[in-house]
Amino acid sequence: MPVALLEWSVPAAILLCGLGFIGASFLQFKTLPWGGSLCCVGIGYAAMLVQNDALSPYKQIVEDGFILEGVILACRALHKRKANSLALYFDVAVFLASTALVVIAVACFGSARLETFFVQACCALMLWRAALRFLPFVESTSDKVLMATFLFLAVVLTCLCFVYLGAPDISHETGAWRTSVWGSLVQYTGLLGSIVVTFAVMIATSYDATDKYRRHANTDTLTGLLNRRGLEAMLASAAGRRFTGAASALILVDIDNFKRINDRFGHPFGDLVLGKFGALLRTHAGARACVARLGGEEFVILLPDSRLRDAVVVAEAIRLAFMVQRWAPDREARFTASMGVTLVQKGEAYPAAMQRADELLYAAKRRGRNCTVASATGLAEVGEAMEAGVAEAGIVETAGAGGRNKAA
Repeated sequence: MPVALLEWSVPAAILLCGLGFIGASFLQFKTLPWGGSLCCVGIGYAAMLVQNDALSPYKQIVEDGFILEGVILACRALHKRKANSLALYFDVAVFLASTALVVIAVACFGSARLETFFVQACCALMLWRAALRFLPFVESTSDKVLMATFLFLAVVLTCLCFVYLGAPDISHETGAWRTSVWGSLVQYTGLLGSIVVTFAVMIATSYDATDKYRRHANTDTLTGLLNRRGLEAMLASAAGRRFTGAASALILVDIDNFKRINDRFGHPFGDLVLGKFGALLRTHAGARACVARLGGEEFVILLPDSRLRDAVVVAEAIRLAFMVQRWAPDREARFTASMGVTLVQKGEAYPAAMQRADELLYAAKRRGRNCTVASATGLAEVGEAMEAGVAEAGIVETAGAGGRNKAA
C-alpha cells in the first residue's frame, strides 16, 4: 500500500526535534546526546515507511536497530548527567538479542506483530533499567522531570507489549501492518514519546541553566565558597533549618592584618591566601558544615548538631593549621586568624547569633589576635564578662603561641 504524505510527518517531526537539539549544542547547551538519540529514532521510523519486500528482513533489522539504538542513547544521555557509566556489554547483548528476535519473527513467522512486540519489549527493558538505576541519584528538579519521563515511557511501552501480544495477525500484503490500527499505534506512540522527551529535555535544560546562574550568583569566585547572598539563600531554604536551630554552632573567622599582607606581597598574593584559607576552612569544618565568605577576609562556619567545645576544637584546628602554613616567596612569613565561636540558642534568629559571634571576634582582636574566644551567653553577659574577666560566664579563650589559655 502506498505511503501517505501524512505518514512521513512522524519521522520528519522526530528528526526535526533531534536536529534542534544538535543545533542547540553549538550554543553551549548539553543536548547533543539527546539530539543523536532522537535522530536515530527518526531514521528508524523513516526506514519503516520504505516498502520493498525484496529488502526483507534487512529493512526490518535496520529500522528496528535504529529505534532501539535511539533508546539506548537516550538512556546513556540520562546517566551522563551524573557521570554514571552504564555497562556497554548489556546494551550490546540486548541489541543483538533484539536483532535475532526480529529475524526470527520476520523470516520464520512472517509476523510484523511479533517483530513489533520484540522491539518494544527490548526498548521497555532499556528504559526500566535506566530509570531504576538513575533513581538513587535524583536530586534536582531537572532530574525529577527526566526521571518521570523515562518512567512514563517505560510504563507505556510495557502496556503496549501486552496489547501486541493479544493483537491479531495482519495479512502479509506489503504495508498491511503499517496501515492497520496496530501499525498506526506504533507510529504515533513513537511520535508521542519523542515529543514528551523533547519537552522534558527542554524543561530540564532550562532548570539546569537557571541553577547554574543561581550557583554563580551565590558563589564566591575566589574561594568557591558561598558568598553572603548564597548564605542567606541557604538559610532561608529547607536545608538551612539544621543550621538555625538549637545545638548548632557558629564560628566567625577573620584573617589578621590582611591589609598588611596585600600591601607587602601584592593583591594577587592576597587572593592566593584567601583561596587557600577557604580550602582550609572546608577541610577542617567537614562535609556537613556550611562555610561562606562574607566579604574581604571575613568568613563564617555553621556547624549543625555541635557543642560549644566541639566548635572550639574545629576553630583551633583551623587557626593552628593556618599559622604553620608555608608561603612562597617568603617561606618565613606567618599569617594568623582570629575566631569568635558561639552557639545558636533555641528559637534564636541567625542575625542575633551572628552579632554575638561578631562581638566575640572583636574580643579576640582586642586580646592581641591569633586566638579563639567562645561563649554561649548573650551579648550583655559577654560584654560584662570581658570587662570583669569572669570565667564563669562561659568565656573560652585560647591564645596563640606565647599567649595565655583560659577556659570556662
